[in-house]
Amino acid sequence: MRAALLFTAALIAAPAAFAQANSQYQGGDAAAVTEIEIGQAHDAAATAVASGNVVTAVRDGADASLSNAQHMDGDASATADATGWTAHGNIVASSAAVANGGTAEIRGSTVEIDSEQLAHGDASARSVLVGGYAANAASSASASGNVGAVSAEYSELRLLGYQESTGSVSASVEADHDVVDDQAVAGAVASANNLSVGGETSTILTDMRQSATGDAVSASVDLYVGYATDVSGNATANANSVTVDNQWGYVNARIAQDASSDVSADSFVTLGGDFTGFASAGAYGVGNQALVSNVGSDTVIDTLQSNAGDVSANAALSGSGGDAALASAAAYGNSVTGALCSQCDTDVPGLQATNEQINTGDVTARSRVISPYAGTAAASSTAIGNAATYSARPPGGG
Repeated sequence: MRAALLFTAALIAAPAAFAQANSQYQGGDAAAVTEIEIGQAHDAAATAVASGNVVTAVRDGADASLSNAQHMDGDASATADATGWTAHGNIVASSAAVANGGTAEIRGSTVEIDSEQLAHGDASARSVLVGGYAANAASSASASGNVGAVSAEYSELRLLGYQESTGSVSASVEADHDVVDDQAVAGAVASANNLSVGGETSTILTDMRQSATGDAVSASVDLYVGYATDVSGNATANANSVTVDNQWGYVNARIAQDASSDVSADSFVTLGGDFTGFASAGAYGVGNQALVSNVGSDTVIDTLQSNAGDVSANAALSGSGGDAALASAAAYGNSVTGALCSQCDTDVPGLQATNEQINTGDVTARSRVISPYAGTAAASSTAIGNAATYSARPPGGG
């Protein structure tokens, strides 16, 4: 199955000084629940983290070959429940649920990574925050089937990866505040499969395949504040996502993504009274997403995306009035973005891109703002089946 995705022998030919293998299987559930209730405090926080399998690798000046196999059949769930009637400083509720997570940090090394992550259960994260008074308030929830993250500096990275998620993924935030002096923020992120690669002065070769077939991937935010200065609620949901961000090094990224999960992102922000600054609600949903950017070196991008699930984004803001009242909703079946910032000299690097996108699901975006008076009131809705954007420019945008 993987043979069709190999770059050629160049991806795996060079022998490494060290060879290490990681194999993890979790058959049962992983659950974390945190609850706090305070009458009065300066700062208060509730955090819940649950994961089936986790691996971390660090290489500094040592060439290596790393093999990673992670498989979870159970469910991962995390719940953070916080009540704080008076917090003179900050009050926070955060939850994170990840079936399989793998990270690698390399510096001054040549590293080959062969990684397979299989998430066959559900992943859910929920944060509930109830407050009377606080200087600042923040609530967040993130849920993922598979997560991979690699950072490279002054290195050469060859990455071959496969992520498969067959369960449902959900992240939700419910926040209710009376008065927040400064900022009240809430964010929910749900992702079936997610890979990010960051590099500086490195050569990066990636061959990534992702499959998301669970029933649903959903992120939701319901934020209420009586009075506040600034308020924002954001929900982001994706079935498959790959991000490659490099500087001053060659990039060759091959990405194949297949999704059939329904994806939904919903953000609802309500203010009982005035907000003296800005208030915003944002929702972003996408079936397959690939983002590749580089600075100063040749970049090759080869993407294949197929999405069959319905994608929806809903954002709504209601408040008496303030400086700015904003709502934004964006939904995409497939999205590819390639960007190259080149040098202004005779040896100008190039951006080469090949892309195929197929979307058969419905794509819907809705946004709404209700405000009797506001300095600026704006709402935007974007629904696109397939989107591909490429840009190559010198530093400074010339």
